[in-house]
Amino acid sequence: MRNIDLIREVTTAAAGNWPYVLAGLSIDVPDSSRRHAPCPACGGTDRFRFDDNGRGSFICNQCGAGDGLDLIKKVNNCDTTEAAQLAADVLGIDYRAAQTDPAIASQRREQLEADLQQREQERQQQAAEDAEQRRATFARLYAGMRQSVMQGESEYLQSKGLTGFNYPLMPDGSLLLDLVDESGAVTAAQTITPQGEKRLLTGSAKRGAYHAVNAPESPQSVLIAEGLATALSVHQMRPDALTACAIDAGNLLPVAEVMRLKYPQAQIIIAADNDHHEGQANTGKDAAEKAALSVAGWISLPPTDHKADWDDYRQQNGLEVATAAFNDSMYQIQGEAVKPQLQAIEGGKKRRSAESGDIAQMAASQKARLLSSRWDMLAVNPDSGAVYCYESGVWVKLPDSELERVMVAIFDEHEAHYTEKGIKSVVATMKLQIPVIGERRGDLIGFDNGVYDLATQTFSAHSPGNWLMNHNGITYTPPAPGENISTSAPNFTRWLNHATAGDHHKAERIKAALFMVLAKRHDWQLFIEVTGEGGSGKSVFSSIATTLAGEHNAASGSMMTLDTARGRAQFVGKSLIIMPDQTRYVGEGAGIKAITGGDPVEIDGKYEKQFTTVLNAVVMATNNEPMTFTERNGGIARRRVIFPFNNPVSDADKDPDLTAKIRREIPVIIRHLLTTFADQNKARSLLLEQRDSQEALDVKRGTDPVIDMCAALFFMNEPKGMMMGGGTWAGQPEPRTYLYHLYLAFMEYHGLGKPLSVNKFSRAIKSAAKEYRASYLTRSINGRAQTNVGYNEMAEEFIPRAYGVESGQSDD
Repeated sequence: MRNIDLIREVTTAAAGNWPYVLAGLSIDVPDSSRRHAPCPACGGTDRFRFDDNGRGSFICNQCGAGDGLDLIKKVNNCDTTEAAQLAADVLGIDYRAAQTDPAIASQRREQLEADLQQREQERQQQAAEDAEQRRATFARLYAGMRQSVMQGESEYLQSKGLTGFNYPLMPDGSLLLDLVDESGAVTAAQTITPQGEKRLLTGSAKRGAYHAVNAPESPQSVLIAEGLATALSVHQMRPDALTACAIDAGNLLPVAEVMRLKYPQAQIIIAADNDHHEGQANTGKDAAEKAALSVAGWISLPPTDHKADWDDYRQQNGLEVATAAFNDSMYQIQGEAVKPQLQAIEGGKKRRSAESGDIAQMAASQKARLLSSRWDMLAVNPDSGAVYCYESGVWVKLPDSELERVMVAIFDEHEAHYTEKGIKSVVATMKLQIPVIGERRGDLIGFDNGVYDLATQTFSAHSPGNWLMNHNGITYTPPAPGENISTSAPNFTRWLNHATAGDHHKAERIKAALFMVLAKRHDWQLFIEVTGEGGSGKSVFSSIATTLAGEHNAASGSMMTLDTARGRAQFVGKSLIIMPDQTRYVGEGAGIKAITGGDPVEIDGKYEKQFTTVLNAVVMATNNEPMTFTERNGGIARRRVIFPFNNPVSDADKDPDLTAKIRREIPVIIRHLLTTFADQNKARSLLLEQRDSQEALDVKRGTDPVIDMCAALFFMNEPKGMMMGGGTWAGQPEPRTYLYHLYLAFMEYHGLGKPLSVNKFSRAIKSAAKEYRASYLTRSINGRAQTNVGYNEMAEEFIPRAYGVESGQSDD
């Protein structure tokens, strides 16, 4: 076969099957185009993306982009022909056979090209269907949200000093932000919680979509920012311009191109985020420059040596100073400077008196003691550098900005001059003087009026030495005479009975999960996943857990936020991490494994130095579709406690006030949990039982084909069972002899694509066997692997009958 014919045949046969081909060559690629991963060619730690698109297309920020054959070339350091030969081996194409008849060869090429065109048409059709399905999903979800909104001012914006802006607000206070495309149709939406957590609505078509904060008739200038708060801030600086937010850095360029088409004569200015970090790329600046370059636009970057956007800069320096800085910092990518003739807005800081008091003669240590004397008790976290003050039974974090403002007030009282550098120096010196914060006792539950000691089962008043960072806000009271959970908390009991379908053992395990939240037993190294149909009581479960932890001690996130240093910053000091309505997740779960395992994780909060800490929080996720974990080392399996909720409440039985009613019963529930689990090990044992339960295994079977297939297998004490077999096989598959062939038959029978490679399957079944309390063993016989696996009668359902082999397994 000619080289060019081989390449054509391989690209045709591999179209739509590149993940399988690459896996067969031990080339690991991410299973989603939205997930970055290490590059299999250059070894880069991230910024490798596998789009596939039927061609195996990929892009790496270090070694470039290409298709599936290009990736094989880069990994194996070979030419295109050798790469095609490697792929042919996986696909079972015999490229060594000679083809001497030109007519037959030409006919074969035409057939290959026709097949390739057909597959491309099928891929495009599938892509169009997927896009339409996403649009329908978005339209349905967005319409549902719009029905429950009310216009008002967002707590999120108010906390940033952005008042007077009305937006649609959800019942929980979240802001609903719509994004429109070039035609003005709403194609995407973002929700922003009062705490600032942002989430794109499922099905959103974000690319090129934007939200305009104003609507001038004939704008001479167009400002484009990433986030809403930044857009509103720069709108105040340039009220004459049309201002829009693009949601994130990656969408700046598409939005800029849309704006250039709509306003061809306007000056386009990208209000960039300064993502400054020593030794790392400045993502906000780079994205802004690319966007500006594509439309002959301008960039305005906050003049800081730390991470900041224009909203941050306005908050720190005032609107007048920020306006001047915005205008002065404008430049084009060619490096030309510009200073537009704009008047600064009135309202900056007043000139201070030039007179100095005695404070100017003080040493930094004296000024630091003067600053710390403004609080009764202070302590510092040596890892993060954060300062805490003791108030009403808990240690409350004081942001550096507040410490600096208090120091400025002290200088003003003395009518003394100061500089930003001098203020920061005093704060830094104070941190060296005050005591280091202590360790919180793990057996204390903080209430509004004191602490409950789980070890002694006694209640006592608050004390600074308890080192509580939070409490649940609930007033602890002793039980009333004759109190019991059934009659004293009837709404909780009704919910529990329905959720468990009257299963007393499952009810006790759910109580154990609630006790883990109440007692903050993150050290049990478990996490809760509540999964099942909508309307089955999952949200009530998470609401009770949030109330037990204290709403101010809980933070909402997603599996993705757990995986990033910036995302994890919101969880510092929290005792409960809630992931409500977690969207479909497929991944290794590195973040949740590290947090629940008690491992130190990196934290990158805005305006704070990066640091490493242990997040002492219980993690709970709720979802309609269980999470799929690709981690095969048992780390997730040891920690994951699944509670299936598959008993939806009928419309007739729904009580919209149920959550509120249960909250009124919380004191009774707490006393019941403390009494039931006076021995805390009882709660942990119940959670381990639930982790290993049959209903939890049934959920895992639905997310992992290898675990599902193991139900049709049995494991012997010695490796004297089926041979493993391989992926490339000249003859007919033999699923009764070879375990890997049996796996392929299982996948084909159930219509599942992308089977694992032999090596990955071997690791997967080793992990899956543990779910059945078994061990997977192998031995080598003449260079071939024999396993301890056999199959039972359930396997007959998916073993093909067309191989001429009698049904049933040999006893040999």
